[in-house]
Amino acid sequence: MPASRPRNSDSVDSTHPSHNPVHRAGPSTRVLLVIDDPFDEVTIRRFLSEWRADAFETRSTDRVEEAVLLLKDDDFDVVLLDVAGHATDGLTILQRARATEKSVPVVVMTSATEDDSLEYTCLRLGAQDHLLKEEVTPHLLSRSLRHAVERHRLLRDLSVARQREQYLATHDALTGLINRASLQDHLRRSLDDANLNGRKLAVLFIDLDGFKAVNDNLGHAVGDTVLTGVATRLSRSLRSTDVVARLGGDEFVVTIENADDSFALATILENIRGELAKPFELDGTECWITASIGVALFPRDGCDPEPLIRSADTAMYHAKAQGPNQYEFYEDAMDAHGGDRFQLVNDLHEAIDRDELVLFYQPQVDVGLRQIIGAEALVRWRHPNRGLISPGDFIRLAEETGMIMPIGEWVLRAACEDVVRWKLDPHSSFRVGVNVSGRQISQHGFSQEVACILAETGLSPGRLEVEITETSVLEANETTLATLSNLRRLGVNIAMDDFGTGYSSLARLRELELDRLKIDQSFIRGTGSLGPDRVIVGGLVGLARGLGITTIGEGVESREQLESLYTQGCHQMQGYLFGKPVSSADFAEMLSCDEMPWEADIDATGID
Repeated sequence: MPASRPRNSDSVDSTHPSHNPVHRAGPSTRVLLVIDDPFDEVTIRRFLSEWRADAFETRSTDRVEEAVLLLKDDDFDVVLLDVAGHATDGLTILQRARATEKSVPVVVMTSATEDDSLEYTCLRLGAQDHLLKEEVTPHLLSRSLRHAVERHRLLRDLSVARQREQYLATHDALTGLINRASLQDHLRRSLDDANLNGRKLAVLFIDLDGFKAVNDNLGHAVGDTVLTGVATRLSRSLRSTDVVARLGGDEFVVTIENADDSFALATILENIRGELAKPFELDGTECWITASIGVALFPRDGCDPEPLIRSADTAMYHAKAQGPNQYEFYEDAMDAHGGDRFQLVNDLHEAIDRDELVLFYQPQVDVGLRQIIGAEALVRWRHPNRGLISPGDFIRLAEETGMIMPIGEWVLRAACEDVVRWKLDPHSSFRVGVNVSGRQISQHGFSQEVACILAETGLSPGRLEVEITETSVLEANETTLATLSNLRRLGVNIAMDDFGTGYSSLARLRELELDRLKIDQSFIRGTGSLGPDRVIVGGLVGLARGLGITTIGEGVESREQLESLYTQGCHQMQGYLFGKPVSSADFAEMLSCDEMPWEADIDATGID
């Protein structure tokens, strides 16, 4: 180690900015000196202080064992290691420094008299830099230590970035669950183990019920909160050996290992349903979410990841068709239905362009006035191969695929055009009811769309009645309420369909300012007797009357039901007793009739 030289010596660049006597203050670099020669230690300390008095904070030891303990227990930014003095033990320190949690960078010093292979060995073991003791100067030493710290930081940041990149490639960024790619790898390994041990394995495909309504009504931020909550609840429902993944959207997959015990599998399924059925607390509002679950078993339903997931997905769609919060095990017969569904979805996308949709109209009657006061427009699909398809067989598909928006617009326009074509008495109060989905009324611009259609078709706003379902407004957001308010300002009537089947509150009924409540036919069936349905209908009619809302009874099929509704104050009715849904042309002809068959049923009841 050379003696200290004056800073204007030829060996020191006195013009270098770092040798300016005024230095910018900064945090000290903590250096562990592992040097066994006291003279060399004193020289190193002096060199560092000559660089800048507060730039480095040093601690030294001449024993390998103590150096290892210090690296473990203390926080150092860099190690300066005199390998020449410690020979083989110095390499141990170098390896231990790399193995610490912070992986401390190491700068090594050797003597010019030593074999060059020692330098290469140190660099190969991860040393950040190498100095020859005979060439060390204050500037060279300081720069080597500072650069070692900076290079180490850059390498560490790069390593963290690569780990993050790897994590994002294998995990879902929102929920932290493994993603589709990782699921494939995990499932492949699990299937190999199950095959080797002769065990069953279950794959659960989970799709949330009504999640689109959460996004549409409460916003995507709330939807993300629900998804993270679902991920937590799913993980909580499973055993430590089970794995849950998010495929995207509101779709999750769970793998259940050792699924030979059918009772244990059923218990897991019930745990999942129970956890998801609990309400989510969202900014003081309770939100309920359920799930449809499809189950596929290895080896019965597939031996590879994709076929198993596909079978579970098929079973899930069958579960969803049974209603919310159901699960189904895959069966071979489901594949035929799944292919049929796929073809139906494809055909539905082309139904409007091919002019395959058609409207039918069911009359609405005021019994006291004995006249038709309106009609409900009901869409049908004239499929080229399947014939006439009822809305119950394709509206759910339209909702799931997003086709409900263009179909809903077509229905609205076609109904307005038909009513104008009928050339009604301008003094009559006739109006046509058009069913509108929750997705339509929750979209910005829907009221403007209605206004444009009314203007283009020439239909008076008072002749249009928008029918919304009770469930579509259970959690109506500001956009939905604003849309309904705008429709009322246009002069459009608002009716709530299927009333009594959901969970509407009195406050929500008052807030919506409805024109009509359509009492669901499930209550009408029993009104002819003195059972609970009669009491319920009477209560609903009284409730509506108190709020200034007109009621109309749906699904009236008998004279007994007609008489019961009328005597309880519900004078407007709709159902097969008054006529089945008919084409636009047939309905126009019905309007021109002087006497209708159902008038005899009214006469038979004795209603004046």
